[in-house]
Amino acid sequence: MVSGRPTCQFVRELPVGPAIDDPARRARRARLAEGQFDVLVIGGGITGAGVALDAAARGLTVALVEQDDFAAGTSSRSTKLVHGGLRYLPLGDLRQVREDLAERAWLLRNVPYLVRPLPFVLPLYRRARRPLGIDLPPILGAATPLGVSAGLWAYDMLGGRRSGGPHRALAPDAARMLVPSIRLDGLRRAYLYHDAAADDARLVMAVVRTARSRGAVVLNYARAVELVRGGGRVAGARVIDGPSGEAVTITARTTVNAAGVWAGDVAALAGPPRFHLRRAKGVHLVVRADRLLAGRAALVLPETDDGRIAFVVPWEGAALLGTTDTEWTGRPDAAAADASDVSYLLDHAARFLAVPVRRDDVVSAFAGLRPLIASTDDRATSGLSRRHEIFSGPPGFVSIVGGKLTTYRRMAEDAVNHILGRRDGTPSPTRGLSLDGTAGFMSALPALRARALRAGLSRGTLRHLLRAYGARTARVLDLIGERPGLGSPIADNHPDVAAEVVLAAREDMAVSVEDVLLRRTRLGHVVPDQCGTAAPAVAALMAAELGWSCEITAAQVEAYRRAAARLALPVRRP
Repeated sequence: MVSGRPTCQFVRELPVGPAIDDPARRARRARLAEGQFDVLVIGGGITGAGVALDAAARGLTVALVEQDDFAAGTSSRSTKLVHGGLRYLPLGDLRQVREDLAERAWLLRNVPYLVRPLPFVLPLYRRARRPLGIDLPPILGAATPLGVSAGLWAYDMLGGRRSGGPHRALAPDAARMLVPSIRLDGLRRAYLYHDAAADDARLVMAVVRTARSRGAVVLNYARAVELVRGGGRVAGARVIDGPSGEAVTITARTTVNAAGVWAGDVAALAGPPRFHLRRAKGVHLVVRADRLLAGRAALVLPETDDGRIAFVVPWEGAALLGTTDTEWTGRPDAAAADASDVSYLLDHAARFLAVPVRRDDVVSAFAGLRPLIASTDDRATSGLSRRHEIFSGPPGFVSIVGGKLTTYRRMAEDAVNHILGRRDGTPSPTRGLSLDGTAGFMSALPALRARALRAGLSRGTLRHLLRAYGARTARVLDLIGERPGLGSPIADNHPDVAAEVVLAAREDMAVSVEDVLLRRTRLGHVVPDQCGTAAPAVAALMAAELGWSCEITAAQVEAYRRAAARLALPVRRP
């Protein structure tokens, strides 16, 4: 575990004040206040980051602000899948599946180190009542495998050449080799098909860095509190920078509301919103991999009581079990897993796993909200479309709402086409634009391996760095070359190293310990106990980079521990 001698004596219960600032942030604030931008994007999740990149790639001047950290909301709380949405096939929504799979292909090509093919095992069991959410009359039960195979064939065809190979039937032993924890009792048939996976928060950061490389000016922890008007139109926004408390007025020809589940609140700054947004809560449990015996493939839980499917997905040395889909009417920043969510997931997992998963096997839980467009409130959120829509008005103001992680690039393309008055489907440069960390990655692999060996890094650490940073692994190795101690792991038996903390603060705009341990790395989710212990050393590394005082450094540790406590399982009530 990383150890460091904090230069300050840590004290407790100090508030995180407005003095957490650094020269790089001050420079970005100054740039935001200068001149006029073509596009101001409000929202730093995957949608806002995608819009900023698309606009910058077309030569527009772009500013992006986010009230929290990048990907702090929905965009870091997904199932980590880039997929076509297998469950949409039985619903007949071929358009959604086709669009999703096309975007999956772009991502596999444009950021291959981060978005990677993932095999899925789909089991079918005897006496299944609603496989893949389909209500089947008993007389048709015998034809279920044939129908599922036909659906997977269509999925293969829609996915094209980069689908990872055609689906195929699996013998029980082959299914168990891929997913050791699968229940074989009552197994009628199993299939192997392919989709893709990506760490969502790291994908957002790759998009943000690519936008910055194209000239976009971006700032996290900067909240839009008021829209600026001029000449009868929206002409930008007044933004409060959280770390400094400074107010900045950003002028722009077009302001894009890409605030995800907060889109209704941002739209209200311009008047009554022109869309009706409903929020669906999705909860995931992070389960110890040694308990769940997570293998090389993801497992589809083929039916749930509410007519959906769920997944067990290998992730960061652990396994994700999720997700739920229930309406959330509270504040977006208050969504959390409750006892019924945990019971729902554990109970459904028990039906399809040979190894029972207990509460004690769950190391953390997190809840994300899906922003769904709805015309009424009388339909379950699980039945609402995941498509996106664009709403204009008042002049100079555009909202893009809905959508999903997989289709962020298409959403951005549609939004910028709308801003520029281009017809729908006009190709954007982002269709062939490699994201940061991709260029030169394959050719650099031999040199990166040799450098990691000389630095004494394990094969597991090198594999982690390559998958997280691509060609930017060289930057991590540069830091370790300068200070060998930065090659130490942050947590025992996990590959993340101290150099990543420095890189996050220096180049990836992390301004808090929470940013580093929950989003720039994901250690706070998979080893929360160790991260509570490591937080002071992480804070000390950040303090040296960002010039924190002893009081701020101590307060950052306490703030992280409060944030991490929200990931703990809810207490069971009698």
